[in-house]
Amino acid sequence: QVACGAGRAEAPVRHGAALPQGLDSSLQQWGVVAPGQRQALATRLRGAAEAAMAALLAAEAELSPQQRGGARAHTDLLGMDFLLACVDDALELVALSANSQRCLETCLLAEAMGPAVGEPPGDLPRLLAEALLHRAQCHLVEGKDILLIGAGGVSKSFVWEAARDYGLRVSRLCH
Repeated sequence: QVACGAGRAEAPVRHGAALPQGLDSSLQQWGVVAPGQRQALATRLRGAAEAAMAALLAAEAELSPQQRGGARAHTDLLGMDFLLACVDDALELVALSANSQRCLETCLLAEAMGPAVGEPPGDLPRLLAEALLHRAQCHLVEGKDILLIGAGGVSKSFVWEAARDYGLRVSRLCH
């Protein structure tokens, strides 16, 4: 999901103060009229966002659960803020930040406004619901004691890692 906010060059754009709009219409407003140019910028933006997210995930994978913030740390919903700047008559993408709250709010607002301007519904509500449901399930079992009888063997080791990450205390009784 891409949501854009336009602002003045001398003042930072704030998520809560800018009305979100789509990338294509934003680029048209800024004078990028050729569809091929707009598509190329959209492709570059997606690639830059995916590369930044891959770097964040790779760095996170090297951390222990405690270094990542514990069982309640949330990096399942992240947004990337980019600035589109004109440098020597060329549009350049500048990564500004990664965050979980502001981008999500802006994208949800843009998603909600979409049908009013003829945009088809996107995947954001479904993805958000899946992530929040996963968080809720983890919260329900966090800190609980679970007794497993006849638990699986080595092939199910991923279950024990997930249980540890969720804060579960697991006892196994094998017969």
